[in-house]
Amino acid sequence: MGVDSITGLYDFNEFLNRAKAHISKYASQYAIIINDVSNFKYINKFYSKQTGDVFIDDMARYYLVGNPRSVCACRIDAEQFATVLDLGDIHIDNELKRIVWMNEEFEKVMNNKFPDIYIHVYTGIYFFSDTNVDLREAFDKAKMAKASIKGKLDIPYKVYDPNEFINKENEMEASNLFRKAHQEDRVVAFLQPQFSFKDKKVVGAELLSRIIDEEGDIVEPRYYISTLEQTGIISTLDKLMTEKAFAILRRWEDEGRDLMPISVNVARQEYVKPDFVKRMKDLQRMFNVAPKYIEFEILESSFLENSDLILKTTNELRDFGFQVSVDDFGSGYSSLNQIATIPADTIKLDKKFASKSLKTEKGKVVVKSLIRMLKDIDYKIVFEGIETEVQYELARDYECDLIQGYIIDKPIPVSKFEERYNKQHRQRD
Repeated sequence: MGVDSITGLYDFNEFLNRAKAHISKYASQYAIIINDVSNFKYINKFYSKQTGDVFIDDMARYYLVGNPRSVCACRIDAEQFATVLDLGDIHIDNELKRIVWMNEEFEKVMNNKFPDIYIHVYTGIYFFSDTNVDLREAFDKAKMAKASIKGKLDIPYKVYDPNEFINKENEMEASNLFRKAHQEDRVVAFLQPQFSFKDKKVVGAELLSRIIDEEGDIVEPRYYISTLEQTGIISTLDKLMTEKAFAILRRWEDEGRDLMPISVNVARQEYVKPDFVKRMKDLQRMFNVAPKYIEFEILESSFLENSDLILKTTNELRDFGFQVSVDDFGSGYSSLNQIATIPADTIKLDKKFASKSLKTEKGKVVVKSLIRMLKDIDYKIVFEGIETEVQYELARDYECDLIQGYIIDKPIPVSKFEERYNKQHRQRD
């Protein structure tokens, strides 16, 4: 059993287990409460680490230890605590009055003790009576309520209201969906083929993620990618998908299939991590796949920030033999001056060029000229979002190298991609 070394409270997992055991046995009105205190770091800084530890222990004892309503409690991190209260027949309004009184009394004592530091307690609350509640989600809702009043010293507490936090709740659901799917190996790879006009066949593919939910239905990226980007969880997805790309290529070679480049999306925050290039080299050596078959797709906006880290990573990847492409090119406001300095191999034209620009005569001239210019400075061109015969013919006439879109195929499971575009043609040696 894990306990906190300063307060003796449970660690988070034990906290969840004990709360769940109690709630499943006793039907009641419950509250999960998260308390956070302002300016704690200055107690450590201006006084001492030992004084800070005493403060934390005092806070735990005041709010949590010996509270007859507390089912269990835990210290979340430095100055945050969570507790589950069994309110029995106590009215919610009375509990809220008690919370206000306790906060005010604690603040009064601590502000007298530390007159140079302003102490304020932020409290987030989630009330529930469902004995089957997902306690982790209940915890997240209380934490969400607390976070919404951080820095607002005139608000004594915040009760979670689903109507007020609907967008945040959707984000939380998406995060939980991915987290659980990742744990249960339900995040899978799909491939969308890339067709070459020169070779008149599929010569590559973009790897895209899909989540299989608990009912077996496919959840598309638009429902979770933006949330993962905002929360930083996107790095976990990128690592998973990159490894899947290497594993697919390794299996293709072992099974006697043609090797063709697989491109995989990488978020900027993952791409610029100090160990990113090393990890990619380690994967290449582990799977023993020629690096030229792995292409990393980075959004145009990341390149145009002209970050030294972006350029450094790109150059190191290409020097090793990997390919790098600029994804969604033209979706923003590209700088023609910077385009020529981007050290990439491929430009992927944003699908808006196909859906909008190719519908007007002026737009066609712009697209044709853009493709010619990019090819003149030695970029390979992939035109995304090609869905109609007219778009197909224009992309061919404008001498695009590759096209990607529904006119060729939608993103499909790896097994279907292999059946249609990459069948075994020889036995292993």
